[in-house]
This record gives sequence, C-alpha cells and structure tokens, in this order.
Amino acid sequence: MIKSKKHIARFFVIIISLAMILSFGGGKVYAEPTDANTTLKAAFDAFNACGLVFLEYSITGEGELLVAEKVKLDRENNLKNVLSQDPDTNEWTTMYTDMKEKITYYKDGDKWYKYPTDEEELQGLGKTLSENGVETDLVQGATYAYDGEETIAVTNAHTDEITEVDCYRYLATIPVIIKDDNDYDEGEEDDEEDADEEDPDEEPAEPDLVNIYYFIAKDSGKWVHAETRDGLIIDVDITYPDASNPAVVEEIKAALQIPKEAVKNAVLEEGFVTPVSNNEVVGYKVVYKGKKAYLVVTKAKSAKKVVIKKSVKILGTNYPVLEIGASAFANNKKVQTVVINANLTKIDKKAFYNTPKLKSITIKSKKLKTIGKNAFDTNSKKLTVKLSGNKKYKAKIKKLITKSRAKKAAKKTKLTVK
Repeated sequence: MIKSKKHIARFFVIIISLAMILSFGGGKVYAEPTDANTTLKAAFDAFNACGLVFLEYSITGEGELLVAEKVKLDRENNLKNVLSQDPDTNEWTTMYTDMKEKITYYKDGDKWYKYPTDEEELQGLGKTLSENGVETDLVQGATYAYDGEETIAVTNAHTDEITEVDCYRYLATIPVIIKDDNDYDEGEEDDEEDADEEDPDEEPAEPDLVNIYYFIAKDSGKWVHAETRDGLIIDVDITYPDASNPAVVEEIKAALQIPKEAVKNAVLEEGFVTPVSNNEVVGYKVVYKGKKAYLVVTKAKSAKKVVIKKSVKILGTNYPVLEIGASAFANNKKVQTVVINANLTKIDKKAFYNTPKLKSITIKSKKLKTIGKNAFDTNSKKLTVKLSGNKKYKAKIKKLITKSRAKKAAKKTKLTVK
C-alpha cells in the first residue's frame, strides 16, 4: 500500500519540484507582481530556510483521488512525519522518517515496521521538495509570469485550521520530459552489436509543457500554495508555525519525535523492494517465512553482467537471497552473463524468459530445489549453465531444467549443463 503511494507521488515531485530553487537564501522577501522570477526565487529561498513547515497535498486523476497526505517537517532535527490516506479505505497511516539515519517507521495494527529511506525519498518533501535526484532550479526554458490576484483557503496540516490568504498568483509554464524508471546509465559503452540497434538519427524527446500556478501571500511574501489544473490535478497547501512562540515550537517538535517503541520493536517491512540503481543492478524483495526474513530477486536492470549476491545488508542486518522471482530477467535484451552466489533454493517461472543475448548462467548454490516452468527459455542461440556440487546434485538440477523448458525453446536454444 505505502510503496504504491510513493510511486504515484513521483508524479507530484516531477511536476511541482522542477520549479523550485536548490540553494538556500536569506534576506528580505519581496512580493513584486511585476517580477515573477525574483518574487518566486525569494519565496522558495524562504521556504527552504524554514526549520519547521507543514504541507497538505492531494493528487487526483480522472476524478479519482490517488494521493492524500499531510506532511510535517522538522529540518533542524532531520525528522519528517507523514500522515497518508489510503484512497480505497480512507484509513490514515502515520509514517515517521529519520532523515539522518535514513529509516522510515510506521505502525500497522499492533506491529511496527521499518524500511530504508533512499536518497530520493529523503529529498522528497524534505529539504527542497525534490525527488528522484532531480536538481531543482528556476527551470531554463520555462516562463514565469504574474497572473493576477486571488484569495485562497489554505489548510494547516498540523491543526487542520483553514485560513483565507490574499495572494499574488504566478503561472509557470515548464518543459518536462518524464523518463522511464527503467532508464539507467549503464556506466559503460555498448558493444558494436548494441550500437547497431540504436537509431543515430532519432530526434530527442519533445518535452511536455506543464502549467503550474504558484501563490505567494501578499502580506508576507511566503509561498503558501501550488496547483496544476490539467491532467493530474495536484493541490498543495504550505503553512508555517509561529516561530516566535517557543511553546508552540516545542509542542510541534515533540509531536514529530519518532516513538521509542518504533525504534525498539520495528521489523523490516515485508514486500519492501530494494531500489535498482547505477550502483545496484538487482532489486530484492523482502519475504517472511515465519519470523525470519529472506530476499527474492524481483528485477534486474539491462546490464551485460549481473551478479546475484549471497546476502544483502539492509539496515545493518544481512538477509539471505533464497529465490529468483517470476520473470525477474524476462525480456532483458542486454544481459549476457548471470552469476548466482550460494544460498539460492528456487528459480521461479519465466525467470530468464526471452533473454536473447544470455549465454552463461553460473549457479554456485548447492541448495537449489525448485525450477519453475519456462525459467530457462531464453530464446538465445546457445546457453551454458554451470553448476556446483557433486554429480548426483548436478544430475538432479539438469533434470529440473530440462523438464521446465518448452519444446519450442528446447529446439531453438542449444543448452549445455555442466
């Protein structure tokens, strides 16, 4: 549930955060409706410099609520508190993030759970409202213009109080190119065969033009609201606590503290998937058997060589990698070599399905027991599977591999198991 919301929220940060300034600024904030760039830059600088800030936002698509969250930030103590609503059940879940230790905690029923908070989420609604590694600025190529005055109702995410604010409205027209999550920088040049597959005359992607309305309070020059009105409807309210009242500040900071029972008792979230990135080519999902957690390979990015680890450390604890999940490598057009280290007990159905360049799989585990249907139907011309263990074990695995393959795949691919 929570992870899916995070993926939906990526739309929010791609659209909203691109128009923010990264650097922190001080000094006086001016609201000058005739100079949109100066006014917005000053307002964003003031937002970034604020130690305590509240946000309430929602995302609606085709009339359906996709995301509804209330966010409270204590940047001085590196804490983030998110109250997230499930649009299906209308139930609210509170998540606490320690942005320094990079851990997020939440409670489900009587149990506390935790998962590692990656850099994308630490930035998201954190320092600059940016996410996915997007570097925020007043975007080059974008236009910012004064668009009139409007009185809007702003909701305080901490108190739920609604205040009417007289604002200057600014329209930002921003070029946005949304990249697929699977587009990663390989960090290496393609071989000649791969290069032939690329079209050198292909035109670069044309950006979409996204209209965002920013609202700056007349009396203070603070940024208090942003919204989009086309496609995904995104609505964000921003409020600031009274920093001049120490009692109010201390009360808020106390409310944002991570409960001690969470830190003490939280277990790793089942279903959490480690992110695939430039540094980690494989994604691992957390699965529980009883009280013990282990990892399942869920996906691998398009790299020529992929190594599946024996175990992976998550939040200071090593978890064994016991399975390759269904279709984990399916339709991977670049992978040529896969090395599977010890501990593996299962290769699920279609694990290596339709991997036309896959030539070699080395299985170092001597514990493999299950191979799913079509797991080795690679569609490549030749495949060599190298096994560890004694002759009896190798014969057993060879039989499982042969049994798992479709007749058509067996005719197309010359398989050698040794």
